[in-house]
Amino acid sequence: MKKMLVAALVLSSIVSCKKTATPADENEHESVNKIVFTYTGGSGGPLSFVMEDPDGDGGNPPSRIDTIKLAAGATYTLNVKTINLVNGVEKDITSTISSQASSHELFFIPTGVTLTITKNDKDRNNYPVGLNSTWVVGTAATGSLRFKVMHKPAGIKGPNDSPTVGHSDIDLNIPIKLQ
Repeated sequence: MKKMLVAALVLSSIVSCKKTATPADENEHESVNKIVFTYTGGSGGPLSFVMEDPDGDGGNPPSRIDTIKLAAGATYTLNVKTINLVNGVEKDITSTISSQASSHELFFIPTGVTLTITKNDKDRNNYPVGLNSTWVVGTAATGSLRFKVMHKPAGIKGPNDSPTVGHSDIDLNIPIKLQ
């Protein structure tokens, strides 16, 4: 009888300790650790600038940050490419970020330079995204640009969010020169 009672208790504890699966975050994606800015307009061909942070946000400093150089007084269109870079293999995840636009927003925060930046793309709620934007460049100056890709879980994204809402997929300080 004692053996049957112990067996029943063991069986009961095994059944009651069964792990329940949690659904995957519908907005989960590979980490963003490489960014390519491609500007068109101005007075020449396309301009591309690359930023790489192999271990992602935090940890080691970025391994590459190009200085953005734009013509003072010019107007540009910027397209941002987001990449997951692992062991030298690149996976473009821009389309993933775009398809999950209602949970993402890109921010461009200039310091020491005058830029008017308008985000051209919108998510399904007509809120800004930032993968495509128009930049009106002010006078010649040198400064920095803080660039953030913010992940915003369902329900927290609004039309005029600050760059602190959500958590960052990548956060970089990029030198910028308007010449």
